[in-house]
Amino acid sequence: MSAFKTLFIAVIAGTLLAACSSAERRAHRSQVDANKSQVELNERKMEIVDDYEKCIDKSSSDEDRAKCEAKLKGAQGL
Repeated sequence: MSAFKTLFIAVIAGTLLAACSSAERRAHRSQVDANKSQVELNERKMEIVDDYEKCIDKSSSDEDRAKCEAKLKGAQGL
């Protein structure tokens, strides 16, 4: 009977440890995904700024500059 109790406790303890480490892995993976998304967003914002600078350099009138500004403001919502 005591061997059965020992085996039962070992199985329960192993299950609890596996469940805890699984939650930690999920939390870590979630954090990694969030960081990756933030990096991608920052890269996209830098592309928009580069496009804006090129647009301003090429613009020859206030109307063209206003279009560049509108694109930049539209991208600020990212």
